[in-house]
Amino acid sequence: MPDRVVLDSSVIAAIFFREDGVAEAAEKIVEESGRIYTVDFAVAEITNIAWKKVVFEKEDRELVKLALEKSIEFIDSVCEVLSSEELYESAFRISVEKGLTAYDSFFIAASEKLAAPLATADRRLYEKAENAILVSNQG
Repeated sequence: MPDRVVLDSSVIAAIFFREDGVAEAAEKIVEESGRIYTVDFAVAEITNIAWKKVVFEKEDRELVKLALEKSIEFIDSVCEVLSSEELYESAFRISVEKGLTAYDSFFIAASEKLAAPLATADRRLYEKAENAILVSNQG
């Protein structure tokens, strides 16, 4: 495993919302990597994932809220958080060049800035990033 890694929101959410198969692979990356990074708006994205779990997937609101709180605590205590303000120019360039959302492009921009791999459970993002680890139940 690399000495440092950038986690996108899908990987953090997989750990705390216990996504089948993906949670274990995501935890292994966190355990085996030295420094863990993410982007500041991962909090907003994970909150949106929690909302979807309650509203659309009909998961228990209190259990989802607890998982959300643990996700945010993980970001605050384990991750080094990069500001989207310091990444926006690169993210804009990447999003236009690769046809990705700006949100996804921020994680690639962080990966490029740090010369660290991007860990993602999003196959499309994985395919567009040049230095990425696909976190999946496929190993």
